[in-house]
Amino acid sequence: MTFDPDEPLRAIGENRMVSRFRKLAGAALTPAVILGPGDDAAAIRPEPGRLLLVTCDMMVEQVHFRRDWATPEQIGWKAMAQNISDIAAMGGQPAAAVASLAAPSDLPSDVPEQIASGLIAAASEYGAALVGGDLVGSPGPLVIDVALTGWVEEDLMLRRRGARPGDAIVVTGMLGASAAGLGVLQHGIRDDRSPDIARALQAHHTPRPRVAEARAIAQSRLATAMMDLSDGLADDLPRLCAESGVGARVHCDRIPVDPVCRAFAAGIGKNALEMATTGGEDYELLLACPPSAVEALKAAVSARSDAPLTVIGEIVEGRSVTFLDAEGQPVSLGSGFDHFASR
Repeated sequence: MTFDPDEPLRAIGENRMVSRFRKLAGAALTPAVILGPGDDAAAIRPEPGRLLLVTCDMMVEQVHFRRDWATPEQIGWKAMAQNISDIAAMGGQPAAAVASLAAPSDLPSDVPEQIASGLIAAASEYGAALVGGDLVGSPGPLVIDVALTGWVEEDLMLRRRGARPGDAIVVTGMLGASAAGLGVLQHGIRDDRSPDIARALQAHHTPRPRVAEARAIAQSRLATAMMDLSDGLADDLPRLCAESGVGARVHCDRIPVDPVCRAFAAGIGKNALEMATTGGEDYELLLACPPSAVEALKAAVSARSDAPLTVIGEIVEGRSVTFLDAEGQPVSLGSGFDHFASR
């Protein structure tokens, strides 16, 4: 079934568009899916000894994305990837997703199809499948809502709760590349020849959730708590600490700030550390573990990935989360995006 991509959705109609979605999703189903798109619900065969994980995230045009900044495929990828990262943060494996799209009737008909392609590509990359969803008309803006299931062995699930005083605070990878990518877009920088700019934009548009790394961490049974860094270290670490009933002390000179972020921040006269810790959308992992377990965790992760693990601080008694400079003095890093306070 084909149609002119320049035709608006009102000319295509819901049934023809949904049929196209079904064809795209049906080609990428996983063996666990017994029944995919087409019926009133999908059917997935669970396995004994595993817990079902469920998460959802919504993306709204002009709040989470702009269509003049990102391709529809990139928008779809990111909508799925942020959900995959949530499943990974629990030590789990993503399994099956449903996606709902609220679109204005004058939207070009190729846009929803390309968004679906991005959703399916991200799901397939990490062993999941798009098994259904919904398409509705809306006066705008464009809204994408993804709900994703996953699984984790009952005795391996990691939570934000569990960190203990004396634990090391560890992050995977480097922080700030996505924030640099957003900054590039906001400042209208268009230097396609720069590999740094290309990498920053890739980090922002098509993030890579740490599924393999998270599974290795969970299977090692060495971490006491874990979450993903979606809103930035400055906001997410206090959340982990609040759930665990502990405080934290972070040494800012140990935070692995991505060189791309440092270069971009220097170019616009901004603080790279603040950008890396408040920018968010890195989708790296933040975890706590006994100091004696750090080297074994590094070995477990390195067997599946080249992502570095960096100790940036320690869990402490109390409820205070403190960031310290190289001289041991407290510093303020600001906070990340708040959907309501920031608007």
